[in-house]
Amino acid sequence: MSPRPSTEGWQRNVWALTLCVFIAFVGFQFFNPFLPLYIRELGVTDPARIALWSGLIAAVTPAISGLLAPVFGRLADRFGRKLMLIRSLAGFTVIIAIMGLVTSVEQLLVTRILQGLFAGFSPMAMAVASVSAPREKVSLAIARVQGAQLISVAVGPAIGGLVASHLGTRVAFFITAAMCALALVALIVLFQEKRPGPSGEARAPDRPVPLREFLRYRHFVPVMVLLVIAQFIDRGLSLTIPLHVAHLPGIDGSAAMSGIIISVAAAGAALSSTVVARLSMALPIGRLLFVQFLIGGALCSALALATSASTLLVLRTLVALCLGGALTLAYTLGGMIVPSETRGAAFGWLAMGVQIGTAASPLLSGALAAVSLGNAYLMDAGLAAVATLVLAFGAPELLRRREPRQQ
Repeated sequence: MSPRPSTEGWQRNVWALTLCVFIAFVGFQFFNPFLPLYIRELGVTDPARIALWSGLIAAVTPAISGLLAPVFGRLADRFGRKLMLIRSLAGFTVIIAIMGLVTSVEQLLVTRILQGLFAGFSPMAMAVASVSAPREKVSLAIARVQGAQLISVAVGPAIGGLVASHLGTRVAFFITAAMCALALVALIVLFQEKRPGPSGEARAPDRPVPLREFLRYRHFVPVMVLLVIAQFIDRGLSLTIPLHVAHLPGIDGSAAMSGIIISVAAAGAALSSTVVARLSMALPIGRLLFVQFLIGGALCSALALATSASTLLVLRTLVALCLGGALTLAYTLGGMIVPSETRGAAFGWLAMGVQIGTAASPLLSGALAAVSLGNAYLMDAGLAAVATLVLAFGAPELLRRREPRQQ
């Protein structure tokens, strides 16, 4: 058994990590929602080409990050997770600033490819949270970090929209770079990583940890599938909702209404993440996840029937309340089924699945939504149903999996 952090130190580290994640992700929301506007500013005027470039530029960074996630996870186990977070934030600071200086959409694509080489910040933060907390508090630590990401979606786009409207889209990139630099300083100063020592403490293996070794753990593949589905649904809805609002009759400011729905849903998802983390201390984690996917999938189907902005707002918020904690619970299960000394590598492979969902969701959801918005919602509902089947029949033992009790 590997040692766990002391009661005195883990809270400080998790809160420091949460602060850094919040600062960085608020910065990301300054420019991410407005990439299509920036693409038009760079000279692409045809709506079809803007859509094509937007999908490609949105997908390329998570795709590259997903491919490299296992490598960075292994490096984190060998050289320290804090160092990998520093690498990521330092790279973001420079590359995102360069994005504000590009003069063509091709140059923007290159910078997004380079960003993918330094990405993986989010799953690595999850891994750091999972090993920073005592075993019985892992879900709470992960929920705090994920909650910081979700709240950033509620805060960042509104502020970023004001910046882009009044100061220009390029300025939004420079502000994001400055916030990444601030998060980097906060990480270096506030987070105190405890590296394994030579006195019998668990250490990372001296060789790379290939995927096949993690496949030996019976529930590793089901957990990866659950993570892919949870991320796919979340990213798909973030694309489908604005398209749905634009098709509703009587909506004058579709961008503003979309922003309101996205922000309220993000707040609901953050609340859900915190609540299920608390509930997982008393109830089986897999059972909570099963209920979330079951109800959330039914609500995704109902979204296809929404004919007014108020109905769409209510249903999207209910989906967020049901599925907002799915990633938290799935990551918690992932952290429980592998040894802590290889958790960075394990989260690297799990992150590959998350990034696959991140990259594939906008492409598939956009293609289906182009034919019918209802098809996109029904796909999300079908994926949620698949997740319930995975839990019920593919890995029924996970339905009884609980957080370790405090000793």
